[in-house]
Amino acid sequence: MATIRPATPEDFSAIKALNDAVVALTSPMDVSRIASLHAISCYHRVVEEGGTVSAFLLVFGPASGYDSPYYQWFDQRYDDYAYIDRIVVRDRAQGQGRMLYENLFSWAGQREVRYIVCEYNAEPLNEVSRKFHAALGFKEISIEKLSAAKQVSMQLKALKALDE
Repeated sequence: MATIRPATPEDFSAIKALNDAVVALTSPMDVSRIASLHAISCYHRVVEEGGTVSAFLLVFGPASGYDSPYYQWFDQRYDDYAYIDRIVVRDRAQGQGRMLYENLFSWAGQREVRYIVCEYNAEPLNEVSRKFHAALGFKEISIEKLSAAKQVSMQLKALKALDE
């Protein structure tokens, strides 16, 4: 049975291996970088199945100091959010991505976070990510080209009504 738990330093090698398998869709991270990002994250969870890490989700809150231009784009515009940096799932279509996102939504709701934000590749289009985020209620708020390498769709999911 798959369970979600907080990531620990003992998981960093497995997280690196998962990330390496999809590095074309994310960005490279060595164990040192994972440790640095873990230290400034507000939410870093793994899915463990049969004693093996099979997925992870890494999230940052406002003013974390994260150096990603995509994170910084949101940080300049919002003050009450959780930014999804990356989710990596070893075996797609098994429900672990949705399970992690629902766990994040619950975590954020308990802390009265207003928005969950993220981005995915718009050019070239990451169709799997587009469908996944649309199914979970994310809306496109902008298309940005923050690096020469790619154009991204900036996504937002409101957890609280704007008038609350």
